[in-house]
Amino acid sequence: MIFSIWDNEIEKKEKQKKWTDNFRKIGEEVYTFFVDTVIEKGYENREGQWDMSCEITDAMKRKQHILVEAGVGIGKTFAYIVPLLFYHKKYGRPIVIATSTIALQEQLESDINVVENIIGYHPEIILVKGQNHFLCRNRADQFFFHNKNKENNKEIYEEIENGGCERNDWDINISDKIWNQINVREFNPVFCRQNCVHKDYCYYYKMRGELRTTNGIILCNQDLLTINLVKRQNWGNEILTDKFEFVVIDEAHNLENKVRSAFTKEMSYNSLSKTMEHIRKISNRIGSMIDEKIKKYYEYLDQVFSELYKQKEEQDMKARKNDREIERYYVNCNIPALSKLKKCVHDISLEVSIQFGVEDSYKTRDVDNGIEELQEQEYFWESMLKGDSEDIFWMNAKGTKEVILSSCPKNVNQLIEQLYFSDSNFTTILTSATITSGSEEDYKDRYKYFSQNTNFPIEKGYISEPKISPFNYDEHALIYYTENMPHPSKERNKFIAQGVEEIKQILEISKGKALILFTAKSDMQEVYEKLKEAVPYKVLVQNAGSSQTDILKEFKRDVNSVLLGTGAYWEGISVEGTALSNLIIFRLPFPVPEPIIDYKIKAADNGLMEVLVPEMIIKLKQGIGRLIRSDKDFGIVSIIDSRVGENSNVLYKSVIWESLPIKNRTSDINEVAEFYKKLAE
Repeated sequence: MIFSIWDNEIEKKEKQKKWTDNFRKIGEEVYTFFVDTVIEKGYENREGQWDMSCEITDAMKRKQHILVEAGVGIGKTFAYIVPLLFYHKKYGRPIVIATSTIALQEQLESDINVVENIIGYHPEIILVKGQNHFLCRNRADQFFFHNKNKENNKEIYEEIENGGCERNDWDINISDKIWNQINVREFNPVFCRQNCVHKDYCYYYKMRGELRTTNGIILCNQDLLTINLVKRQNWGNEILTDKFEFVVIDEAHNLENKVRSAFTKEMSYNSLSKTMEHIRKISNRIGSMIDEKIKKYYEYLDQVFSELYKQKEEQDMKARKNDREIERYYVNCNIPALSKLKKCVHDISLEVSIQFGVEDSYKTRDVDNGIEELQEQEYFWESMLKGDSEDIFWMNAKGTKEVILSSCPKNVNQLIEQLYFSDSNFTTILTSATITSGSEEDYKDRYKYFSQNTNFPIEKGYISEPKISPFNYDEHALIYYTENMPHPSKERNKFIAQGVEEIKQILEISKGKALILFTAKSDMQEVYEKLKEAVPYKVLVQNAGSSQTDILKEFKRDVNSVLLGTGAYWEGISVEGTALSNLIIFRLPFPVPEPIIDYKIKAADNGLMEVLVPEMIIKLKQGIGRLIRSDKDFGIVSIIDSRVGENSNVLYKSVIWESLPIKNRTSDINEVAEFYKKLAE
């Protein structure tokens, strides 16, 4: 026994020594790549990129989680891909890289291919998209059977026969209504294997199988990776292979929201009704007398949702008076019918369980699902009734007459820690251009807000010094800030009127070529209405009826056009060249009051400086990052909000300026005009 333990220790030490020696060689290969190879191949050696890559290599060697902010232009993808590819070349084990959008996944694939060609090594790459992006031949067969005489069926059929397995592959436009009838809706590998005649040439079925067996590089989104890790912790059937040792979280500033989304539960009147009708149906199989209880259930459900809708309407009325938009509605859980509803659900669940416990021959997976849905609902109502609930509750509007009730755990940071930092089988590499939110002298303190929200293991992990963008901001960029503007909230109408006049002056300097970012759709729409007839440039506006891709194409095509956007436009677009050489921030992007932000504020000692300001700074950095996308880009950033002006006495003003990558600033519009003219010549 003693010898066995001793032998294991020796074996362990030998394995560790071999791992260290191998990574010493990998480190040498990484060094050679950046110092010699890329230069020989005609690529530039970017400042900060090599440093970042060496830090990641060292963290991989130590199996140490690493957190690194890499400014725009560093080339963070190359920085982590190079050591990962050399590691893969040596060990042949799968790697997972997760980002936040399909566009970034596709860009990643392109970047990896570049590095592969340079080093002459080409492992398998699997780009994973959601199932709704892919065709289901089985559902398509059903669609054609029920729609034999439709005019465009022939075109759809031809696309399928030509091998189109993904919507983006098709040369024809297909409506969402039709696509949602023929795409993959609920993937079930057992059903597909046993019942589908198309399985041998179904791309999605093949891809799901490859994800479990691949030794290559998996490019997925953070949502899927989170779901996979939840399944791993709960001993469920994982979607991805369980052999990976390294995970990269690109655009890591989104990780908190992605994990929160994975643990968010939703209850709508329609979904709850479907559950109850399902229960009625399965109970009636054995002649149950459950109808009376279900009748009572609907009585209480109506009362609860009627009260919730009333709360929503009251908040809408108040918001309209204050010219404010609501993303998440507050929920007052003090609803008289709620406890009755919870008890009613409990009684129904108990009766169904007893019925099918006695009549075991009737019990199926269908029945188990129904009982599970009832139990989840009971837990939801019970949590709402608790004064010290571990969940946060809110509502979202659905159309004009419905609400969706949602909840998520308060301890999302602990969940992130469990999923991403507590599993000894893999190491997590986190990177983004916008992680830090402070200006502290000790650079590690600048990561404080992110670390708190994710429980990043500061003591055991590695926190890298932020990599400053190599772009020449000192010569190529200038921030214009306004003085003495009305307060954007307290004097909103005056602020919008004067803000439009400021915008007109700024647009005249660059002759359009501008992206204007907003925090509220109402502000954006009002400015659009005032601006579209007041300037000689085409004014484009983000709207629900047009795709972001189409609007951006038009913006790039018409070089002098002006684009107004909010939401995803703060971080999801990249436009190089003069078409975007004027970036206007209409107001500082403070988060709007809502339940999740409120919870964070209550948990903090200083809600303003520890929550609201960091949230705002991260989003502001994301927005400003739209201006300079290459070393040849130049332009001006204008902040219409005077809270950053010299005359302002807000506590956070200095923190903002110190956090931004562009240090040149002025409040003189004439200096802005001279600066832009000089660079544009």
